[in-house]
Amino acid sequence: MVNFIIVDDNRMHRKKVYDVIFSYMMNNNIDFKIHEFGNVDAKLSEFLKTTNKDCVYILDLELPGGDGIDVAREVRYQINDWVSPIIVLTAHTSSYYKIYKQKLQILDFIGKCNDIDDDIKENIDISLRVLNQTGSYKFTYKNIGYNIPYSDIDYIQREDRRTKIVTRKETYYRNISINDIKKELPAYFVISLKGTLVNTKNIFKIDWNTCIVYFKDGNSGYLVSRNHKKEFGENDF
Repeated sequence: MVNFIIVDDNRMHRKKVYDVIFSYMMNNNIDFKIHEFGNVDAKLSEFLKTTNKDCVYILDLELPGGDGIDVAREVRYQINDWVSPIIVLTAHTSSYYKIYKQKLQILDFIGKCNDIDDDIKENIDISLRVLNQTGSYKFTYKNIGYNIPYSDIDYIQREDRRTKIVTRKETYYRNISINDIKKELPAYFVISLKGTLVNTKNIFKIDWNTCIVYFKDGNSGYLVSRNHKKEFGENDF
C-alpha cells in the first residue's frame, strides 16, 4: 500500500493533483490510497503520527496555517521518516535554494505555473522506486517460483509453445498465452506486435522506420509493428 498525502488549501488545485495521481496509479498493479488536507492543523498532525510508512507527500509551499516546509520538518524530524519522498508545489521558484539548504531531502519542486501532469507522473515513478513499491510479476514454472519486478521486464514474447519474459540480465519462460499474461500485468505493458508485449516504461526510443525498440538498459529488438502504433498512445519515444 502506498499512501499519497496532498496538502494544498486550493481545492481545485488539490483535485487536479488528485486526478493525476489516481489516473496514473490505476495503470499500476499497486494498492494505493490518496489522502487530502487543506491546511497545517491538528488533524494533519494526528494523521502524520498514525499513518503507516510508504508515503508520498505532495505539499503546497504556502498554506493558511503555515507552509509545506512545516509539514516536511514534522515528517523528517518529529516522525523520523527519512524515506518517504516529499514533493513541493510552489509558484515561487526563487525559494528552491533556500529550502534545499534546510536539509529536508526534498525530492523535487514543481512550479504551479507549469503543466504539472508530467512532473507529477515522473515523481511518482521515482517515489515508487524509492519505496520499493514498483510491483512484481509472480509465477511458477517447472515447480520453481519466480518474483520478477515489473521494472526489470523489457518485453514478453511468444516463442514456439512457450512465452519468454525478457529482462536485462535473464530470460524466463512460462506456459501461458500472451492474452492471458497481459491480464496479469499493469496497463503500461502493451501489445506492440503479434505475440509481443513491451514495457513502455523501459523504452528509450522506438525507430518506427526499422521497427526496432531500444530499451533504457541497452536491450533492443524488432519488437513493434506500425499497425500497433496506436497502442502507444501519446507516449513520445
